[in-house]
Amino acid sequence: MDFIILLFLCFVFLGLCLSILFLLKKKGDRFANRVLALYTFLFATELLNNALRWSGGIKEALFIHFNLAHFPLWTVYGPLLFIYVRRVVTDKGLQWKDILFLIPTVAIIATLAPFYAMGTEQKVAVVNQGMEFSYIPWPSYGIWIVIALLFFYAFFTYFSFWRNKKVGYRENRWMKWFVGAYFGFALMFTLYITLTWFGIMHPKYDYFVDIVIVFFIAMLSFFGFVQPEVFEGKSLQKVLPFIKYQKTGLSDALSLEMKKKLLRIMESEQPYLNNELRLDDLSRLMNLSRNHTSQIINEHFNLSFFDFINKYRVKEAKNLLMNNVVNGLTMTQIAYDVGFNNRASFYKAFKKFTEATPSVYREQANAS
Repeated sequence: MDFIILLFLCFVFLGLCLSILFLLKKKGDRFANRVLALYTFLFATELLNNALRWSGGIKEALFIHFNLAHFPLWTVYGPLLFIYVRRVVTDKGLQWKDILFLIPTVAIIATLAPFYAMGTEQKVAVVNQGMEFSYIPWPSYGIWIVIALLFFYAFFTYFSFWRNKKVGYRENRWMKWFVGAYFGFALMFTLYITLTWFGIMHPKYDYFVDIVIVFFIAMLSFFGFVQPEVFEGKSLQKVLPFIKYQKTGLSDALSLEMKKKLLRIMESEQPYLNNELRLDDLSRLMNLSRNHTSQIINEHFNLSFFDFINKYRVKEAKNLLMNNVVNGLTMTQIAYDVGFNNRASFYKAFKKFTEATPSVYREQANAS
């Protein structure tokens, strides 16, 4: 156990150093870096709380006020994640409505207030008797509400921004990894609570779960460090070595040549007009492997295959809509003529790339 405590104290020290690095980091957005600094600092504080609990030091007068201090932190991580991603994607800082994020935190603090308000000697006596929860109205289901909030923030954050215009292919992959790291933390936290709740694991062995949680928090910090490079145009594969295209054999020079070839094919042969076009079909036209073709699209155009194709289809549709008075085509006819399989997917793609529906775009084109 002494080794485990020493290990986690090292993690605490690293967490504090990391939070300082985020504060001092000049690259990227200062506000976003400060949010991650706070996130990392709070997590280091929680790790310190755990180390003190395992060592028994938390029952001593010097550290007695650390007891239950980590409960409110569980409801702060999610909002910090959301605020960070929102800042990165939309450049928005703090907003007045962000105060609503603090409602669960304030509720927990209010619930634990009778214990927090105790003096040092009284706290020592209560903690050593294991009577903390006898003095506070903490409900038995309270931890499950916290868990629900952890998962809510993970899904809420991703689905709030993944369709944002600034979020291209590589930014979307970054966000999946970033939010996924937080989701992993929430999952391991839930696993620990579930195992101890049903008596499958003794609470004293929670450091096994905490080690995995540390890994996910480290991942979160790593993606915070590389975020500016991803959003400033650097290829995700060059930033994140563990998701590189393995042994592609595609040199930079050949990659640029294939990019030009792809553009020529799209302009001259217009394969996107085929509503059954697949990546394999485009690969055959390029005389490249499926993996190489996908790499060209992802790295040079920052788009997935379907978004790349649909962008050309939308461009073609815009031309038809501008001349709609002459050609007299219906929206459904236009959708099929430019390569879409149905009207719904046409409207969805059109709005994604133009921020307007085809009908609105046609009215604006005719008015001008």
